[in-house]
Amino acid sequence: MEITRKKKNIDVIKEVLKQYIRDKNFRNTPERYTILEEIYNMDQHFNVEDLYLLMNEKNYHVSKATVYNTIDIFLDAGLIRKHQFGEKTGSPSFYEKSYFDKQHDHLVIYKKKSDKEIEEIIEFCDPRIQGIKEAIENAFNVNIDSHSLYFYGTKKA
Repeated sequence: MEITRKKKNIDVIKEVLKQYIRDKNFRNTPERYTILEEIYNMDQHFNVEDLYLLMNEKNYHVSKATVYNTIDIFLDAGLIRKHQFGEKTGSPSFYEKSYFDKQHDHLVIYKKKSDKEIEEIIEFCDPRIQGIKEAIENAFNVNIDSHSLYFYGTKKA
């Protein structure tokens, strides 16, 4: 049952990508669909370097430039979401699939406060945040389309 649903989801996102490529007059390449499928088979955040290494381990013949360019296309198409979890300058960007995901927030846990090396990223959804979002919309007479909220910390001893 889970495999069938995952396959249907991948078929849907491939159609979204196909339409986006058509609308933007981009080349319709099989590499883009392969990269998209690999991303949607992941259950964690990833960076471009890790994705590129995964593609090579699976013997896909894609260049690092292709992976970077494809990530930009997926971002613009709304198929993935970008995060900057690290507080240090030059921290790598992380990405996650986003087409079927509801809005959620992140708790970034560092191994040690001093070195800012990420130990774990926990996704969470708290309904109280929706209430805060609605209060902000009403107070400023705006419609909020999305938001990002990050908490940073270390595990208690």
